[in-house]
Amino acid sequence: MKTIISFILLFLICSKGYSQWIQVYANNPVQSCYAIKFYNINTGFHSGVLYNSSTMNIYKTTNGGINWTPQNSHYTAQRFMAFEILHPDTVFICGNYGKILRTYNGGQNWLTLYSDTNLQVWAIDFVNSFTGYSAGSAGNILKTTNRGDNWFLLNTGVINAFQGIYFLNETTGFVSGSNILLKTTNAGINWINLNTPNISFEINTDVYFFDELNGVFSTNAGRIGRTSNGGANWSIVRDQSGDAVWRLSFTNSLTGYGCTSGGNAVKTTNGGLNWFNQTTPLSENLYGIHFPAKDTGYICSWSGKILKTVNGGGGSVLINNSTENADEFKLFQNYPNPFNPETKIRFSIPSGKNVTIKISDILGKEIQLMNLAKDKGGVYEINFNGSNLPSGLYFYSLITDDVNLSRQMLLIK
Repeated sequence: MKTIISFILLFLICSKGYSQWIQVYANNPVQSCYAIKFYNINTGFHSGVLYNSSTMNIYKTTNGGINWTPQNSHYTAQRFMAFEILHPDTVFICGNYGKILRTYNGGQNWLTLYSDTNLQVWAIDFVNSFTGYSAGSAGNILKTTNRGDNWFLLNTGVINAFQGIYFLNETTGFVSGSNILLKTTNAGINWINLNTPNISFEINTDVYFFDELNGVFSTNAGRIGRTSNGGANWSIVRDQSGDAVWRLSFTNSLTGYGCTSGGNAVKTTNGGLNWFNQTTPLSENLYGIHFPAKDTGYICSWSGKILKTVNGGGGSVLINNSTENADEFKLFQNYPNPFNPETKIRFSIPSGKNVTIKISDILGKEIQLMNLAKDKGGVYEINFNGSNLPSGLYFYSLITDDVNLSRQMLLIK
């Protein structure tokens, strides 16, 4: 008991905000990092922009982001925006001034495949080892059918700047950009405007489709749109003004993530229908995000920091909906309590509600926010994982439009 009290007192004195995203690396000198991509949980690349005449602005890790080795792009002040990794040795990168580079030996040597100083190239996606697409400024989409050796321009019929690209298969693909989202069903020969519900000056920053019918796009206005009929109609499922969602990364048809300008990650566990915020140690622009595995993900930031999670950012998943009746709002004591590192949080709601479960530390700083849309009443149970948190006292709350219930739980490691 004395040990428990000591932990709590130490936490009261020394505590600061903790997250289940942790910083594993920081570039020195500081440089904005716009692109990050992993082949598996250990091997990946990121790129920052240096203005000190250095050409060592591509970085590789083979130990899960702990250490990064600089690689020579042969360009200074180059802002690279996206990677595509076909194999640990075969990697593409694209960026400003129309640059597309490729390596066949894991980055020991980078070869320039395409260069156009009048073009910005912000996204790249390969559908197989031969065929790839890259999207950029002024309505330009580039295509290769020979592993990137040659690239040719496709006719899109628009001059909007593109920022995101995703191909579902060899014929069906999507590009997102300034007030526009285009679709092709014939490998880029023709493009159809899907008429997303954009507001003035809004940029569709990224796009992802689960299948022919279901897909999402993100925007620099903090909105996420979703379709369930191939883009014929769209619903705005997230609208948080002033908090741009720059990039998306999905691990399966249900679970996906985004990175924002406010220093948060966002997560969905139901195919993009609902999104909740995940706090990180940073409060700056988070420009790139990638999950190479179900629970392992990486983020790169404006100041060149790399964040990592090994438990999906700490988001809890609904594991049980009891059939027992619930005649009032209740928040039960978590069990086990004390816990290490997982515990279950049980609550009841009398009817269908939008419910928020908030986890906070002893100083009141938000650790995790879970928005759960429930279409019927009942008793629900979720898991919470505190593996990336220090020992101490935490609070969990059940919040609806007219209810706010809280309890305490103790993490001991």
